[in-house]
Amino acid sequence: MKTHNICIIGAGNISNTRHIPAIKTMKNLNIAGVIGVSEKNVNNTSLKNKITNSYVFEKGKGIYEQLEKLSWFKDIDSVVIGIPPQDHFEVAKACLLLNKHVLIEKPMVMNTTEAKELGDISKSNKLILNVMHNFQFADNFMKLEKRINKGEFGEIISFFEVQYTNRNRRLPVWYNDLPLGLFYDEAAHFLYLLDRLGGKVEIINTNAFYGKDKSENTPMLLNTDMIAGEKPVNLLINFNSPICEWALIISCEKKLLIYDFFRDIVITVPNDEEHRAKNVITTSWMMTFHHWKGTIMNGFKMLTGRLLYGHDVVISKFIKAIETGQSDPSIDSQSGYRNVESMNEIVSQVHKKYNIN
Repeated sequence: MKTHNICIIGAGNISNTRHIPAIKTMKNLNIAGVIGVSEKNVNNTSLKNKITNSYVFEKGKGIYEQLEKLSWFKDIDSVVIGIPPQDHFEVAKACLLLNKHVLIEKPMVMNTTEAKELGDISKSNKLILNVMHNFQFADNFMKLEKRINKGEFGEIISFFEVQYTNRNRRLPVWYNDLPLGLFYDEAAHFLYLLDRLGGKVEIINTNAFYGKDKSENTPMLLNTDMIAGEKPVNLLINFNSPICEWALIISCEKKLLIYDFFRDIVITVPNDEEHRAKNVITTSWMMTFHHWKGTIMNGFKMLTGRLLYGHDVVISKFIKAIETGQSDPSIDSQSGYRNVESMNEIVSQVHKKYNIN
């Protein structure tokens, strides 16, 4: 099989901890180049991963023109983009116009106009444009989905999604430039999982609570009511928490299902019937048991950087799409469009309600 040459665009945290390790797990994929805006990051990434070619974007110059002049970029088959969301459109468009297949980190772009244009270019040029909607392919999420589809837990009744974010953790320096700040960088995960399990997402109502700092785009709290298919959904985000935890909680007829994003574990709790003492103790036992069982099994992978949260599966599907000309609909440009559309509706509701320009 022919070696497939990939260029990493972005030499920051997501490229080094997720994209590159995932690519390295696969045969016949060669990381032939790395490009970024920081000379230090590009050099470090290149040296660490023994990447032959590298380039640092020059400010004030067009992306297309810079890439077109790179002699080694002509031999690149595809690019994996892991740069700030506000730069996705220009870089992805340039790569598509230069006849490169594109896998782009979530969120796909900043608005539906950009999403449609990229989709149109990829279609007209017969190129693959995929989006890194990775958690739907994390090991234990896939196992959970199979059990749901087999009817093991009965019908899904509703979804509740919760995100707690600690501002002391590693945060991108550019997040405050995004609409609703951290929300626009992170909420895509919650929305594409709803799209997968429930169906098309419709935003009903959003409320936000802001702190005293008027320069801060990220609200302290955000609460959104939605419908996924026909199922009711509530999303609650606390951006000023002492801990970071993300969870998708699915209420089914027979059991409550909790998907823990960071540990990639599933906790299942049976219906507690009349909520008597033995039922309460059973709930405590099941939650504790499943939590520690999953944490022990995945803990070493987390500590050694081998818990890839589905990034490896997305890249594999991206390469397969290039070979067959047919994208997996869960990561294609249309899924990216729907995701961006939902996020922009939430942003719009907050801006209108709180008179934010």
